Amino acid sequence: MKKILGFLLVVSLFFLMTACSSDSHEVNEQDNEKQSNGEEISGEITVMGWGGGEELQARKDATKIFQKMYPDVKVDEIWLPADSIDEKLDAALAAGDAADVIMLSPDWKALRAKWFEDLTPYFEKNKIDESLFTPGADDGYVLQDGKREGMPTTQSCFLIAYNKEIFDEAGVPYPTNDWTWDDFAEIAKLVSSGSGADRTYAIVSHWILNSFAPYLYGGTPYNEDWTTQTIDSPETIKALKLIEELIKAEAIPDDAASKSIPMDAMFVTGRAAMYPLGLFEAGEIAKKVGDSFEWGVVLPPKDPNGKHTNIKFQTGWAMNKDSKNKEAAWAYIETVSLNKEVNDIYAKVGIPALKESAETTFAEMTIPNTDIKQTEYLNGLEDAVTFPWGGSIQKAADIFFQLMDEIKTHKSTAKDAVEKYAPKMQDALDDIHERSH
Repeated sequence: MKKILGFLLVVSLFFLMTACSSDSHEVNEQDNEKQSNGEEISGEITVMGWGGGEELQARKDATKIFQKMYPDVKVDEIWLPADSIDEKLDAALAAGDAADVIMLSPDWKALRAKWFEDLTPYFEKNKIDESLFTPGADDGYVLQDGKREGMPTTQSCFLIAYNKEIFDEAGVPYPTNDWTWDDFAEIAKLVSSGSGADRTYAIVSHWILNSFAPYLYGGTPYNEDWTTQTIDSPETIKALKLIEELIKAEAIPDDAASKSIPMDAMFVTGRAAMYPLGLFEAGEIAKKVGDSFEWGVVLPPKDPNGKHTNIKFQTGWAMNKDSKNKEAAWAYIETVSLNKEVNDIYAKVGIPALKESAETTFAEMTIPNTDIKQTEYLNGLEDAVTFPWGGSIQKAADIFFQLMDEIKTHKSTAKDAVEKYAPKMQDALDDIHERSH
């Protein structure tokens, strides 16, 4: 019996060692294959994007990592200021001499989709698992017709920063992540005080609030394929009425008050209790606050469906369908989207697309100049909707902002503004779709 048990033990160990050896061999084969592909892919590609400061440096560093992995590929980089990318990119696409790899954002709303390669076959060939992406990062890159026009790299969203001293003086508990917009409205009135030039507002009139507005009570500005405006839905009207109510109560500064002092200065100098804090501006705001007062951050309030209202800005990369070196172009896109070393660099300037980097490198970092962890931005990204205005629907966006201006300047009530601008917004959407067909 002992001999049989001994024999079985030897056999088991043999198969275990064989399996381990096989797994190790398979991993090594994959590594070697990737390294081999890096050597096989060659030629030249041009990449075109936008950015400045630390963000631009992160993009350039990502290219350097790609070139180490693919030494036979020459990469020519074109980096433009964000405010000039549209004009120069459209001119290059029309002339047929655009870059092989082009930075994009899902908020373009398929504006340039006809120029971009469908990345679905590349995605499937490489068996890329979508679970690798940070939750919310890949939203918007697959269009309604199923075409994947890009791969994500970095994204950002918003938190609500609050001045603890103002809350303490008002005897109001700090907001928590389970608050609603009804809670917000009640808190806003309690933390506002003073009058005239000495007025302390509940929250600054940050430009992002226009985009938040339709979503506060579960509404939207338009339907999923943006063929029909929905600003006249009961949910959206209720949200706009709340904005109107808080402006009348001087909890939110009206247009005149907002123009009297920059929004960041209003928060930094203690004239506003709360500030919608974009990740992209967090470090700068923190630096300006310095040691003036203690502050914290919380997720934006929840809508009736239990989702935190939030807006996200995203950047990724697309491939020019006329690229002469699609193999190298895809290798670049895949590398700067999913490579761990690249994503760890991205973590310094935004939420990285790779979940592993987001949950480790990014989550362990603090908002610059503070000891406040950035983790809540990850939670905010999951519920956030892609910036709803721009790209193909810019004309409709202009009309919605006119509506918001009428409320902020007291020219119209929310109800009257909706009645006036809803038909105009529908006409704009109709015109957009007529032009696209």
